[in-house]
Amino acid sequence: MYISMKTFLAAAVGAALAATGANAADIAARPYTKAPVAAPVPNWTGWYGGINAGGGWTDTDIGYAANDPLTAILFGLAPLPARGDSVNASGALGGLQLGYNYQFQRNWVMGLETDFQFSGIRGSGSTSYNVNAGQFITHVSQNIEYFGTVRARLGYLPTDQLLVYATGGFAYAQLNNSVSMSAAGAGTFANLPVGGVVYSVNCNPGDACFASSSNRVSPGWTVGGGLEYAFWQNWSLKGEYLFARFQDSLTPAAVTVTPGAVASTYNAKVTTDLNIVRLGLNYKFSGY
Repeated sequence: MYISMKTFLAAAVGAALAATGANAADIAARPYTKAPVAAPVPNWTGWYGGINAGGGWTDTDIGYAANDPLTAILFGLAPLPARGDSVNASGALGGLQLGYNYQFQRNWVMGLETDFQFSGIRGSGSTSYNVNAGQFITHVSQNIEYFGTVRARLGYLPTDQLLVYATGGFAYAQLNNSVSMSAAGAGTFANLPVGGVVYSVNCNPGDACFASSSNRVSPGWTVGGGLEYAFWQNWSLKGEYLFARFQDSLTPAAVTVTPGAVASTYNAKVTTDLNIVRLGLNYKFSGY
């Protein structure tokens, strides 16, 4: 059969258009799938505040030194300067913290934090010393009412949500320290005139011979480290250990002296090492 060129071309164009329409229908029928949205990466930069609670314990050493000729004789008979005393106090604590973080690289965070803690840390102890004049007993006690720190922090992010950090800086504490010495058994009475000055101490059995106390804020320093985990929206949880050291000086003086005499005294240097373990909950004001 003879088919003209015109008829052949018309049939070819029609077939091509039919095929194109079918392909377009197939494409329109396919469901549209969105690309998965990546989870936001936490950003640690910003201000935060929170609460904490935990416990603390101390290792406090008290060293003694004579302060006049009379106590020099006494300490020559009893090895007080060499032995000294110690107090191990413990108790609960809790407080608040406020700070600012700056994430300066993907895995590094630095910042500044201050905290204030109410404390129930307290303890006491006593030691007996035998000398030629009889037996003496030293008594020491300590109560930490509150303490606080101002610290720098530097941390590393092994994951986007976990911060491992070291910290250190200034610390202060309200230390209530008490030091005394009493006589056991027979009473002791001593007067020592030196250069026109009479140094005196009178110890009745069971009573304090020397006594001193201090109630003041002592400065110190602190170092430590911890872990902090950003677990939900603006919230993070941290665990932390801090070591702090404070020093205080007291001058126990004779409680009872001969009229007209000068009360004999000695020096007591109190060094307190404070260990702190606590958990904290932080709220980041700008969100992670």
